Amino acid sequence: MALQTTYPDTQAPAVVGMQATMIPATIISRNVEDAAGITFGKAVYQGATDKGITATSNAKFVGITLLDRSATGVTGNADAFPQRASARVITDGDVWVTASVAVAAGDLVYLTSAGVFTNVATNNTAITGARWDTSTSAAGQLAVVRLG
Repeated sequence: MALQTTYPDTQAPAVVGMQATMIPATIISRNVEDAAGITFGKAVYQGATDKGITATSNAKFVGITLLDRSATGVTGNADAFPQRASARVITDGDVWVTASVAVAAGDLVYLTSAGVFTNVATNNTAITGARWDTSTSAAGQLAVVRLG
């Protein structure tokens, strides 16, 4: 096994799917239905079963998957919940996600048909009661979404 020989001077301020603050939040458990699993920080929707979730976009938004260090991961991605795992899903509170475009604090949050987060309303679905809590300067950067 290779050993780590270099270390960064500072830690990253956040990672995708990390709870952003300690404000009161509502976190629920739901069963992953997708065969490929679901990664952290993804929008999830009502699945085929009562307590099931899927990353496949539909009109029934449930919440955003939270980082969970006890998750076993999937092939090629340790930061994911495998099929049939119980995933942590935040439905109210703050969470770090990857913005698909530059966003500004206070903007409304929308989901594209591919399930990525944006502030662009055209052809996208609004997440009721959600807003961007931090800003980004470009696509692919982390930002905080406040749900509720």
